[in-house]
Amino acid sequence: MLSYFRDYFSPDSLAPKASHSTGQIAAHLYHVMSSWGPVTYLDDGDHPRGLSESLYVGHFWAFQRMATANDFAARVAFYVVADPDWTRRLLLPLAASFGVPMPEWDLPPSGFDHEATMELSDLVFLVGNSFTLSTFPARWHDKIRLLNYSVDVRRYVADLGVERRRNDFVYVATQCSLRKGFPDVVRTWAGVDPRRAQLHVVGSLAAPFDGMLAAHDNGSIVVHGFVPSDSDRYVRLLQSCRFAYIPTYSEGQMGTVLEAIYAGCVPITTRASGVADGVLEHCVVVEPLDIAGQREAIERVLSWSEEEYAHRAALLISAATRLQSWDLFEERVHAGIKSLLPGSVPVTRDRQA
Repeated sequence: MLSYFRDYFSPDSLAPKASHSTGQIAAHLYHVMSSWGPVTYLDDGDHPRGLSESLYVGHFWAFQRMATANDFAARVAFYVVADPDWTRRLLLPLAASFGVPMPEWDLPPSGFDHEATMELSDLVFLVGNSFTLSTFPARWHDKIRLLNYSVDVRRYVADLGVERRRNDFVYVATQCSLRKGFPDVVRTWAGVDPRRAQLHVVGSLAAPFDGMLAAHDNGSIVVHGFVPSDSDRYVRLLQSCRFAYIPTYSEGQMGTVLEAIYAGCVPITTRASGVADGVLEHCVVVEPLDIAGQREAIERVLSWSEEEYAHRAALLISAATRLQSWDLFEERVHAGIKSLLPGSVPVTRDRQA
């Protein structure tokens, strides 16, 4: 049985948000699980009782409820974020310091019990890198398997005839928020000469972060608002910039960093971005809240020659292709399931394209 979100994935029809990373992850989980037999697919909000299945894989939000109300021989929790308790401890003082509300909408729902979820699971798939893993207590590391997902690569590498601007950067997130490091963005770019570089902000911008931007903006930031990631406009915005600047505080894996890489951007980002360690080593890595260090990184990449930029961009695409493919994602999910069902033999199926 697989429990995820029908708004993002449905095995019977095209879900409204199928192009989002959540939808793509669910589709690939379903594909792998189908190789072991018929899969019961439920929405995260469903409340079945008394089911009996050999395997349950569930998004961590509803995992505990599903696992305790039904009978499963093996139970796998799927985490797409850093340790939620760690994230809350990180963000609470930051929210107070910056005078912004705690982003409860961006955290697990009320009633979620992280401790119980981890204890109930036989195996945990965690999307992210070694930093993401380090946010979880060491006592759980033995049951955690790290995964990295991919994106629709063809969309972002497509030649749309866009002229890349030498000194342009892009910050992209679904919402410009505390967790996504937006306070660092406005404070860092307040000290960047707009004649030297520009930052294109792509994402929903609402109070209080619009006011935070207005208080710091020196003309170096251009706000585009939310742009759907499956649109040509979105791809053109990424491809028009040489660099991505995304100083996120907490993630599982930030898909937008990967989209930017395939669009030809070299990211300035944090270890918390969650991209595979072998990809991250080719990014320009900065520390959250280190405004001077982030500004220095911006100045450093602006000094690169065309050859230096092209070499780094090529290394990033090569590493992402090698380490963050959907094939590798499916192989690791398959290996994890096989470890829980040693006596079962999967049905041979063709891979998804």
